[in-house]
Amino acid sequence: MQPGPITISGEASPGVATPFGTPLVVHGAPSEAAKIIGILVMVYGGLTLAGGIFSAVAGPLFNEWMNSMDPDFQDFSSPNWVYMVQGLIGVAAGAGYLYSGWLVQNYNRRGIYFVWGILVVSMLLQLVFAAVQPYPDVEGMDGETLRLISVGGAALGGICGVGICGLLSAIPLFMSNHGME
Repeated sequence: MQPGPITISGEASPGVATPFGTPLVVHGAPSEAAKIIGILVMVYGGLTLAGGIFSAVAGPLFNEWMNSMDPDFQDFSSPNWVYMVQGLIGVAAGAGYLYSGWLVQNYNRRGIYFVWGILVVSMLLQLVFAAVQPYPDVEGMDGETLRLISVGGAALGGICGVGICGLLSAIPLFMSNHGME
């Protein structure tokens, strides 16, 4: 004899009775978005840190190498302090991103705020840096026009970069069960 289909009969409960009529909150495992975004922020921080070190070391070496081949290159190259300051900003921002990514990966909301702060501060430092860096007069364009184009491009790129990276780093906050403290 074949068993028949299983049927369940009964009445649905109107809800779980809780003290003082408070709603029952079911708590599940937190979203994994914070771990993924935290790891991505740490990867970005490692790359930024490595890029800062590379800029501080390789920039002056490249200037020296190019000046040995063509003495006129010095007129158009950036001074060595430019590469050192860019490297210092990169190392500081990279270390901050590594720490922030570790906080986000451990479900700490402060990590996202740190990422936002580092994005804004590093963008402002790069804008100031683009404004004070010396620019040579090149054929057809004076140094001040080149400075204006450079600062405008840095501002536009910085605003777009901060906006996109800021939104991507905030993805864990958009989840319904983000688990961020």
